[in-house]
Amino acid sequence: MRKHKIFAATLFTLALLLTGCGQSAETNDTIEVSGAEDTLAVENSSEVSAEESADAEGVGVPESTEVTLYGVNDLQISAAMMIAENQGYFAEEGIDVECVYMANVPEIAAIMANGDAKIACANNYSTPTWVLNGAPCKVIAPTCNMGGTQCLLLRSDIEITSAKDLEGLTMGMVSGSTQYVTFRNMCKDLDLDPDSFEIATLQFADQLSALSQGQIDIMAVPEPWVTKAQTECDAFLLCSGTQSYIPGAEGDVLWCNMYATLNANDEWAAENPNTIAHILLAFRKATDFINNNRDEAVTILAEHIGMSEEDTAKIMTENIYLYGVDDTYVETAIALEEFMVEEEILPGGETIPFADYHDFSILRSVTPESYTATDIY
Repeated sequence: MRKHKIFAATLFTLALLLTGCGQSAETNDTIEVSGAEDTLAVENSSEVSAEESADAEGVGVPESTEVTLYGVNDLQISAAMMIAENQGYFAEEGIDVECVYMANVPEIAAIMANGDAKIACANNYSTPTWVLNGAPCKVIAPTCNMGGTQCLLLRSDIEITSAKDLEGLTMGMVSGSTQYVTFRNMCKDLDLDPDSFEIATLQFADQLSALSQGQIDIMAVPEPWVTKAQTECDAFLLCSGTQSYIPGAEGDVLWCNMYATLNANDEWAAENPNTIAHILLAFRKATDFINNNRDEAVTILAEHIGMSEEDTAKIMTENIYLYGVDDTYVETAIALEEFMVEEEILPGGETIPFADYHDFSILRSVTPESYTATDIY
């Protein structure tokens, strides 16, 4: 199994999103499913041929046996990807997958737009914007409900007594990041003026440094940067997407409810439906492993992201790891898009139909029991 990690931050600009066209994988008719029970067992890692894998799973031979899969080195976007790599699930499916880990999801935008990336881990917040800007890709599976790890933290030497004390502070944020949803909904619910905040566009690692040096007051980051900020800077957790710790406004909230996803290039998906099917089977095995072997998964993921097992376990309890599509996912994605329209986040104030940035045809073919949504996409 080839492995390559990239942590260097690059500038994300929507200008890099190039117009492209592609064919939906909806026309796939090469996948033959023999039964869901054939894919439920988690096997030990082993090298198998593409033909042997196809026979074992009831799915056609992968059209491409060498694939580069892009992800992010965190426990939301790419936990299943890391486990599949570590446990040899891609190899079991007859595919040699090179796993490339970027600094954050916005970094993946440009390579999905220009077609360099054929398949990547992302989220259902970024994808509508990518597609409206011409990126020829769609969500092919959700992998994690990650709203509980999209957070805002306050510098330790700043004391506040109410939410209003936050106005006028300087906040670090990655352009296009999911934490913007938490921020805007916090402002809306607590009657704060979002324009009063000075936004400093900084990558996650740079935010941590800037917070420690007093250059910013608030950092907007996902895990594992939340835990790093608490450990290294004694930062105060203001809120996540599901919980507020702001004085006078403590309690459960719904400020960010979104999913990590697996996205594929339209043309490549149409040409490689069996390859995608085997990748999805590897992701399902990995998700089952995470949920059924949590202690072992913690050990593997802690080593991968360079954190203690204690911190890794804590972060993982804030995420919901899943494989499949239900009505909750559909409703959440539609509500998130409505928020993006209201906040004028989508290019030109456009809306985009759910089916224009989702294609679950391969997931429904290879693991039909994993699709329980009322409508078919």
